[in-house]
Parts: sequence; structure tokens; C-alpha cells
Amino acid sequence: MLAFPRDFEQGARMNIGVAGAGAVGAHYGAMLHRAGYPVFLLARGAHLAAMREHGLVHETGGKRHVVPVRVGDDAAPLADCEIVILACKMTDLEAMLRQIAPHLAPGALLLTLQNGVEAPRIVAEALPEHAVAAGTAFIGARIERPGFVRHTAAGGIRAGLWTDAGRPDAMARLGRLLAALNEAGVPAREEPDVRRMLWRKLLWNCGFNALTAIVRRYARDVAANPETLAIVRAAMAETIAVARAEGVSLSQEDADRHVAVTLEMGPVKTSMWQDVERGRPTEVDWLNGFVARRAAEHGLDAPVNRMLTAMV
Repeated sequence: MLAFPRDFEQGARMNIGVAGAGAVGAHYGAMLHRAGYPVFLLARGAHLAAMREHGLVHETGGKRHVVPVRVGDDAAPLADCEIVILACKMTDLEAMLRQIAPHLAPGALLLTLQNGVEAPRIVAEALPEHAVAAGTAFIGARIERPGFVRHTAAGGIRAGLWTDAGRPDAMARLGRLLAALNEAGVPAREEPDVRRMLWRKLLWNCGFNALTAIVRRYARDVAANPETLAIVRAAMAETIAVARAEGVSLSQEDADRHVAVTLEMGPVKTSMWQDVERGRPTEVDWLNGFVARRAAEHGLDAPVNRMLTAMV
């Protein structure tokens, strides 16, 4: 059996892997690396090639840094990682799990940062021997060009343990990761109600992600326009109804807070807008489409979420 190296001892700088180092994964990897944590980024394509040649160009808070982070398209280095952050899109998750499964160290904790509410379940079922933490990241980040990631807004992470897989140290590992993120300048905190945390992020995504991709406007502009805001609120109302049918306590107050925060955001170009522009598969079936399907199962109707799914 592969044993954790000395980096994993209590008090040492733990090794952290990021599987799916696009804009979001590369941002968190860069922040952790600059704080002194050994980080490996699993990436691909032109973005990987540029980072290999020039380092990761990372801009946050208006300041630009070149981060000489370790990168590759072979998952073998994840064997040295105590924590693996899964930062790929939902559309790539199952393929990513097949790629990394043979290389994960026994006892490694996996943190999901995917949109939607299904990722922790999928990961726990695919890799039942590993503890899984569910996370949400409210962040504006984009790849400006291969090898250059710009962080534009927010960036906090909330996370809670989904399953410990019989590992008594799983919660301690999650605590160490959250402490590392805070040390790196990423606001991070534990959430006791993991399902509500996931559905609350889904609530924002159902209101704003697809609509920004359709109208090609920043989320704050969609929130500021009364006509598009009416669509946002209708999609959110349907999501709240489905969440309650699922036993999750979302409320109109949650929707109101999302709108208020969005009005104060910077120029957030949502992930779905970026995907549509680049001709990539979107996550709409895991967001608005998921709500529409669940609504039908509960005998509810979700016409706005169905419409947004169809239009995307």
C-alpha cells in the first residue's frame, strides 16, 4: 500500500492536487502555491502547453503574477496528494474520475467544486473508498488566453463533508484544507448543511447562468434590468419549490440575497456564457434542466427552467 509522504504529517505543508485546472482550478491552485503549498495541476490542451512553457499567468486584485506551478496531463503525481480538488466541469466529471482513480493515494480526500447538486453523489459512488467533501465556489474567473487566468470577482469556498468513507481523519483533512485556503487569501468555511449549500448555489445558477449566456450580458446587468430580473426570479421560484419538495429549506430570502449580491458584483462572465462562446458543451442539463426534471418527478411544473434549458 502507498503511504503518504512526510508532507502529510500534522503541521506540514500538505500536497494538494487540482484535477481540472481551467480558470477556477488554476486560480485556487495559484493562490495555494503562492502561499507555499506544493500543488499539482492536472490540465490539458493549449492551456497546459502554455503553463508548461511560461508558467501560469495569474491575475487577481488587479495584480499579475507568474506562478511556476507544477502541471501535467498525466494523473500519476496525484499519488502524492493528500487532498484532490475536483475543479472540472460536470460535463467532464465522469471521464476525470476514470482518469484519476488508478492514481489516488489511499485516504486522499476529494473536494467537489462542480456546479449543480449531483457531483458529491457521483464521486462517492465511483470512488467509495475515498472520503468526499462537497464544496461550492462563488467566483468570477476566466481564461483570457492559454496559460493566463484572470480572477474578476468573489472567490470564497464553502465546504462540508459528504462521506467519510470510514476514514476517521476525513474531517481533520477538510479542516486543514480550509485553513490552507484561508491562509492563501481564499475565504473558506465549513458548512454544516451540505445539501442546502449545494441547492443554494444551484439557485443562483438557475437564475443567472443560462440567461447571461443567452443575452450575453454580465450577471449584474441582468439583475439591474427589470425585464430580465423577472425571468431570474421566476426561475429561482421554481428552483425553491423543487428544493422544498426534495426536503431542502430554501426560501425567497435566499433568492433576494442572491440578487442583492449580484447587483454589487464585478464583470462576471458566467461559465455557461464562456462555454457557449467557445462552442463547448454547457452544464445546463445539470442546472436548469435538472430542476425541470426533478419538478416533473414531484408533480410540479418548471416552465422557465425548461425554456432556459431549451434556449441554451
